[in-house]
Amino acid sequence: MKKLILPLILLNMIGGIGSAIMLWLSNGELLWLGTLLTTLPLPFLLIVLTNVFGIARTSARLPIIHLLSICGVILVGRSVYHAQELVESSLYVALLLAIFGAIFIQWFIWSYSSYGREKSKAIVKGQPLAELQFTRLDNSKASSLSFNGSKTLLVFFRANWCPFCMNQLKEVLARAELLSRLGVQVKFISNQGIELSKQLTENLSLPAHFEILQDDDLTSAKALGIADIGGTPAGMSAYPEDTVMATVITLDEKGIVTFGDETDNYRVRPHPDTFLPVFS
Repeated sequence: MKKLILPLILLNMIGGIGSAIMLWLSNGELLWLGTLLTTLPLPFLLIVLTNVFGIARTSARLPIIHLLSICGVILVGRSVYHAQELVESSLYVALLLAIFGAIFIQWFIWSYSSYGREKSKAIVKGQPLAELQFTRLDNSKASSLSFNGSKTLLVFFRANWCPFCMNQLKEVLARAELLSRLGVQVKFISNQGIELSKQLTENLSLPAHFEILQDDDLTSAKALGIADIGGTPAGMSAYPEDTVMATVITLDEKGIVTFGDETDNYRVRPHPDTFLPVFS
């Protein structure tokens, strides 16, 4: 079911746009305002706000989206009740849209957004990180032991297709100068493939102390217990089927973990201000 997230979001978007058109054509009929509130807000958040405003995180339960959905259901229910009989096909359509939109929002918030992950036994503050193996974009190999000697920030991200991940990387990149002054090496890590990561490197114009690493077959992610098997949405044929659970780890010069964030909600990411102080 989780792999169908993209078509489900698209269906809600189409339903919301259709509701907006009907709201205009009906001169503001509350029935269509209700379906608009149950279908459009969540796709608008995920597609428009993340891309236009660069949102890197949201609240876990999206209370405003919840409230809009409840108001929409109430408006549709009121309109159907006062219609007395479902004699018009538009009432059936509106009712189905509202039910679909309301159920989708609950599923998205309570099921899809959660990884259901267990806390990693390999990411322990004050303990050394186990040796991990990566591939650089020039196909050379890199061991996490080679990071020793400098402070290191590891950001495991899902792939280029994830807007929250891309905004998170840009958020870290915006602090490149500070990270340089603190002597921090930054590693963005995924298993999406070297060519896609090269494209990302060019798009982000990464400075010298930033690097994108390839985690072949999720070997390192599996060692850390942060692999998300089958986590890539359907329709992303250019990407591997498996991905990672968004994770942030900071290491000191000796490879000791100084911070670890293992969010269980892909929309809830640590703000850089929460982990940058460990490098001071």
